[in-house]
Amino acid sequence: MPGTLPIDEFYEQYVAKPSEAYRQTIGPAEHLDAVAFEQFVARLKDFRKLYPNIAFWQIIDFKTLQVIHSDGDPDLFGRPFDSFKDVFRVMHPDYLLPYLRWRSAAFDLIYTQKVPLDPLNVAYRLSIPLKIRTGVYFWFTMNSTIVQIDSQGKMVTMLQTYYMEGRWSPRNLRPVEASVSIRSVQHNELENQIITQLSLQLIDEFTNAELDLLTLYASGKTNDEIQESKSWSKHTLHEYNANLLRKAKKLFVYDFRSARNFAEYCAEKGYIKYN
Repeated sequence: MPGTLPIDEFYEQYVAKPSEAYRQTIGPAEHLDAVAFEQFVARLKDFRKLYPNIAFWQIIDFKTLQVIHSDGDPDLFGRPFDSFKDVFRVMHPDYLLPYLRWRSAAFDLIYTQKVPLDPLNVAYRLSIPLKIRTGVYFWFTMNSTIVQIDSQGKMVTMLQTYYMEGRWSPRNLRPVEASVSIRSVQHNELENQIITQLSLQLIDEFTNAELDLLTLYASGKTNDEIQESKSWSKHTLHEYNANLLRKAKKLFVYDFRSARNFAEYCAEKGYIKYN
């Protein structure tokens, strides 16, 4: 898994290099000039005083991926984050690939203008486990919003706020999934395109037989009906079920009760279609 790679190599491969060409085209901020931006940062510090449940927040310069402003509990991780990479350093390694899958699907559509909308009206939300300085992992809800854009609508600075939830453990799992909220009438269009992006990524993880089985489960077929329609033995069906559960755990870091349960989840979220 990518989580086993050295963090610097992982960061270059999945974050820095894929975004390099885009970041080189970012121009000066048009929305929020320097004075207005400093006023925004000052208000943000006061905002945290009013909402102490924010564990910490940071503003990232997307051109350099460096943290240029931050505030929060200084003892939470032992030191403040200096760059976007620092979040990866404390993220549970099993969650890095699922996190990047969601991030790429949303960011590719929103911030490369494949969907015509104002990036300032978009917020991205995801729960991930981060390791605090004591070595214990806690769930954190991360909210990402764009603060400044250039004249072409490309993001210049991004605000991330982190809310500390309960302690993470192997018995406190949830499917890794993100949500995108949009203050516009194009919400359904964007959500549908994100689901399509994720579906294409999921399809690459499964064989044709496994995808057939997911679709059959989602349509409500029984095991006997599936074996009869596909001419599979019980052993073959059991093997496909095991493969689906293994891949589901890798993709979502969650123990689904069964392959059928995973198929129902995929159908509910719109990742698979069936007649």
